[in-house]
Amino acid sequence: MAEENSYEQERQRIIAENAALLAQLGLDHFAASSLAPSGSRGATPGDRSAATKRKSTSTRSASKRSKLSGNAETTEDGAPAASSMSTRRSTRLMGLKADSEEGLAHLAEQAERAKKEQEELRFAERRVRKPVMSVEELVAEEEWNGDNDRTGEELTSLLASVASRPHPKRVSTLKDSDPDPYPTKDKAKEADMALWDLYKASTFLRTGKPNTERVYSLTIHPDPERVLVFSGDKRGIVGVWDANARDEPEEETPNGNGHVKQEAKDDAEDDKAGIVRDWRSGSGKVWRMQVHQRSAISCLKMDPTRGDTLFTSAYDCSIRTVSLATGLSTSIYALPDPDALINHFDISPSGQEIWAVDSLGGLSHVDMREDAKKWVRRRWVISGQNTNTKIGGVGINPSNDRTMRIWDTRHLDSIPSEPFPTLTAPSDHDRSLYPDTMSEWNEHVYPAMQKKKHAGLLRTESPHDKSCSAAFWDPSGRRVLTTCYDDRIRVFNATPGQFKVDAPLEQPWVPQLKIRHNCQTGRYVTIFKAQWCQNPELAPHFTIGNMKKRVTVYSGLTGAMLADFGHASLTAVPAVTATHPNIPGVVVGANASGKCHMWGPPE
Repeated sequence: MAEENSYEQERQRIIAENAALLAQLGLDHFAASSLAPSGSRGATPGDRSAATKRKSTSTRSASKRSKLSGNAETTEDGAPAASSMSTRRSTRLMGLKADSEEGLAHLAEQAERAKKEQEELRFAERRVRKPVMSVEELVAEEEWNGDNDRTGEELTSLLASVASRPHPKRVSTLKDSDPDPYPTKDKAKEADMALWDLYKASTFLRTGKPNTERVYSLTIHPDPERVLVFSGDKRGIVGVWDANARDEPEEETPNGNGHVKQEAKDDAEDDKAGIVRDWRSGSGKVWRMQVHQRSAISCLKMDPTRGDTLFTSAYDCSIRTVSLATGLSTSIYALPDPDALINHFDISPSGQEIWAVDSLGGLSHVDMREDAKKWVRRRWVISGQNTNTKIGGVGINPSNDRTMRIWDTRHLDSIPSEPFPTLTAPSDHDRSLYPDTMSEWNEHVYPAMQKKKHAGLLRTESPHDKSCSAAFWDPSGRRVLTTCYDDRIRVFNATPGQFKVDAPLEQPWVPQLKIRHNCQTGRYVTIFKAQWCQNPELAPHFTIGNMKKRVTVYSGLTGAMLADFGHASLTAVPAVTATHPNIPGVVVGANASGKCHMWGPPE
């Protein structure tokens, strides 16, 4: 009997505590059926404290859900309104039997309501951006900027000043008829020694935090007077890190004669230019732009003709541009299938054509040389080994069927196609951004490859032991760099004479170099993709992240390690790397915490 009384007292205490909690949340109308009978013991101060604690936790969770949905109502104290919160109710507290018709109907209603709430939350996470948005809108949408006094007007002004001067991508001066600049091992070693001296002088300069989530993509603006880094994370945010910027302007101090010191004058001139010469103090300035919906930004590239436009792609199945000159973000391409994630893209030297690859084996072409309303957009499925095989990069097309292939795109236009089926597409993206025509592998691409007319479509392929995650041409177009999960980085020689005849290579294409490197990034580290240095005046070399929390630089001629950068503040793997196109020796690595670390010459 004593045990029964003890149990009953505990039960009544919990009921009273729940009733107090519901009352504090403004849901006391749900507490009517759960109130303790008259004469039962009320909640103690300790119980009220526990209820308050649980209320705080519940409020934070609801606030987080409201923030994700973006349009939930709130009360005066900032807590979510009752209408925006879940209204699940216990059948026992409502006096219903679970196996009765009313109880089953109630459970079915709850399940339907929970499904609807989940769908609304999913829609809020994946809502499509407007076709045209200003940089100020993108900056204002990310609350971090407001908390840190980073305004959209300030970023728009910075980008416009950078775009006021043309910064075309540097191209190699080598011609097809020119001989190999590094014909012998001695020449290659001599070039490696020059790079060794260059990176030996590089030291850790600064660290910034352009993002709050894992970084998936990275690029550096080609302005030779500053280090302006763009980084894309898993939430669709593009971080802008002006590494040259001063955190706070220093006050001018007079010397013994009452005049301002020459160093202060120099600093003042640097302030006018918006840059800083002393890298050892401060961390620069950061802005965050919500360019895409809440999905990973897979690739970032600068316009190669002037450097005044940033191209971005994301797992929301779209490609957008951010004009540095006008401060406008515009959507230029999209795929209707939510599973067709755009993994990578490349831009032609003219800046008028985009080639993009997706996770369903598709290769898309966007030709922007005509009026925007008449852009030609076409998609081919070029991965035929497996259905819906992911293609991880383009420039050269690697795919997850463990093969790297070189395609001659001149043959693609004449391959039969059919109108793209937009009638069955969802209406989240603007339908005018979808491809115009579609060529399937089994129906169009593969049959065309069997004909003599298209014998030169697939020039060569090189099997890899495991998934090939990336493959890129070097700036001179004479080497191909691949990254693979078999822990090998491969460098292929692609001399111009090999591809003059419109036919496949007669001999198997084997790598010139195989470099052992741990590429087992796992689930929580961005996939390694070795990146060529884009400065054509330097000997071929590339950077890649290291699982030992370092950034490694390798020679593209001999495979020798030229540098291995690390720092005490680098506590996560810098999986995404980039080098400055116009400042030799500057290397940036980004990690899963959203931080960017920079190394380079101190002057």
